[in-house]
Amino acid sequence: MKPLLALFTLAFAAAAAPDFSGTWKVNVAKSNFGPMPSPEKYTRVIDHKEPSVKIEETQASDRGEWSGILNLKTDGTETTSEIRGNALKSVSQWDGEVLSTKSKLDFNGTPIELIDRLALSADKQTLTLQRKIDTPNGVLEQSVVFERQNSTAK
Repeated sequence: MKPLLALFTLAFAAAAAPDFSGTWKVNVAKSNFGPMPSPEKYTRVIDHKEPSVKIEETQASDRGEWSGILNLKTDGTETTSEIRGNALKSVSQWDGEVLSTKSKLDFNGTPIELIDRLALSADKQTLTLQRKIDTPNGVLEQSVVFERQNSTAK
């Protein structure tokens, strides 16, 4: 009976999960980057096919432009992505309708832990990333608000 209950629970969680698919552009005025400077450009193109979430991210600032691809699994499976030449290991799972991701990377010899919480607004037009960055120099918190750029809300 327990395996059947577990299967039902997983099926229900997948059915209730929001679909983050779309092209998203940062709204700097609504975002808070903490002590870090706001980017000049920050976009995310998300392809979400439960349990896989592929995020193509591009950022630009006075320090230059970079892009990367995050591959996540919402079922708690560890994934590895590459960010600026550094391996990023992530574990994601649903917390209600919020995708919670814990990631670790060694950025040029500095260990960094990220805790991300990604949520979609009720009208499916706003995607909010709450991020906690834990570094040897302290903890930074950010709230990044993205607005949908394509009109096909799923």
